[in-house]
Amino acid sequence: MRRSARVGINASIVGERPSGLGVYSVKLLRGLDEVREDLLAYTSEPKAFGSLRAGVCLAPAAVRPERGRWGHLVRLLWLQSSFRLVARTNRFKMVLNTVPEGILGAGIPQVTIVHDLVPILFPDEFPRQQYYFRFVVPRILRASRIVIAVSESTRRDIIRAYGLPAERVRVIHSGCDASAYFCNGLHDTSGRPAVPYFLYVGNLLPHKNLLRLIDALSLLRRRQSCRLIIRGDGKPFHARALRERVETLGLTDAVTFAGYMSENELRGLYAGATCFLLPSLYEGFGLPVLEAMACGTPVITSTAPALREVAGDAALTVPPDDAIGLSEAMYQVLNDRELRDELCRRGLKRAAAYSWERTAEQVSRVLDEAQSAPKR
Repeated sequence: MRRSARVGINASIVGERPSGLGVYSVKLLRGLDEVREDLLAYTSEPKAFGSLRAGVCLAPAAVRPERGRWGHLVRLLWLQSSFRLVARTNRFKMVLNTVPEGILGAGIPQVTIVHDLVPILFPDEFPRQQYYFRFVVPRILRASRIVIAVSESTRRDIIRAYGLPAERVRVIHSGCDASAYFCNGLHDTSGRPAVPYFLYVGNLLPHKNLLRLIDALSLLRRRQSCRLIIRGDGKPFHARALRERVETLGLTDAVTFAGYMSENELRGLYAGATCFLLPSLYEGFGLPVLEAMACGTPVITSTAPALREVAGDAALTVPPDDAIGLSEAMYQVLNDRELRDELCRRGLKRAAAYSWERTAEQVSRVLDEAQSAPKR
């Protein structure tokens, strides 16, 4: 046990192959480790974080997100029992929850990060999680001295859904490893595939709007040859519906489904794409937009509030219900070299404005502020 440890980090969401919330937790803790010396992290996967100055304590393997709903249940029980006990025993001045899973009840000061409210906004996609977000999350947030939202859009959703005082909900954008993703020579198309491909990275869930993306691709293929690579996993029912749409529209040879891959493999996929697509109906932040931009890849995304907030003027935006407009935007990017170059320049500049160092510094200041805030 580190004698100087004053801040406990609940990183139990990190699994064997971190993605999404797990990647966020890993990147944030690495950044905090550079600016603080009072951290003690709790995780079942310490190797995911690499070498840290912070102390690391093992959480049980049963809490890993790969365990699905049972892993979620075990995490909740572990947080209310073992983690509550170590927080009190070690007299933590603050606990940081990297996702909205924390200790219920008063007495232990917490800062909690909220990434989105998808289970509330799309309850049919999350028949169990919607109840957690409706009945458990508000108790965790009310027990937190400060709540961090990853975008202004998410902040507004939190205030509207849970009635929290606006001054207690802060916006701290997620970071982006722009320097790690950037590759020289991305403007050179000599090494790109003979048939250009579009790229989607994310979950295979209905709110990602992938069925409409497939429709847009079908329209585009009537005018020009191209491919789509979908990198992501999802619930079997949603993935099956997506594959059926591909088969129905005769796009089997034009659409490739790719599963989990390493960060280096993903970077190469971004860099080789003619354009990255994220046509979601809703996002809490939209990190893949910045990752694609950092690779010098043009981006087309939707007009969903968080995506407009993140992309700024560095992407083409299309209303999420407009398959024809999406198809037209894809055609423009394919055939207008000047447009691609301009989106590339703007995207590189936009991605450089986000960093995990800046995110960690801002979260660190909130932790210090929360320690001196009055109990609620």
